[in-house]
Amino acid sequence: MDTSDYLDSPVYWLRRAFLAMHRAIQEELSRHDITGAQFEVLRQLWSEDGLEQRVIQERLGVSSPTLTGVIDSLVERRLVERCLSPEDARVRLLLLTDAGRATEAAFVEAMQRVQLRLVHGFSPSEQALLKDWLRRVAANMGVGGEGCND
Repeated sequence: MDTSDYLDSPVYWLRRAFLAMHRAIQEELSRHDITGAQFEVLRQLWSEDGLEQRVIQERLGVSSPTLTGVIDSLVERRLVERCLSPEDARVRLLLLTDAGRATEAAFVEAMQRVQLRLVHGFSPSEQALLKDWLRRVAANMGVGGEGCND
């Protein structure tokens, strides 16, 4: 593939789209002083509060030290708290605080703003096709898990 072929390839356009999406999401999250990683942990807990740290680590596909740092920052900000499992004292559960639960609506609105930018000019059927194609691309590239089934 030469340069001109690359500039007209799906790889090039997916990369451009990814960079633009990443920037748009970071802009929205930065308004709330939250990183993308922190948002992903909060998103997991908004869906299912009281998860084990290990479960979140598996779902997000990150290393334990990386996740520990993210959670430490959420604990410092009093959005999440750690507690021992009543069934197994070796297991730490992550619970949203009242402040952590209260942030959900603002982040839902923020992601809706990004979503509207993303699909501007697409018909509902085109939006459905785009979503299906992106899932297939992700599967082709070996990405699976709960994040791809939302």
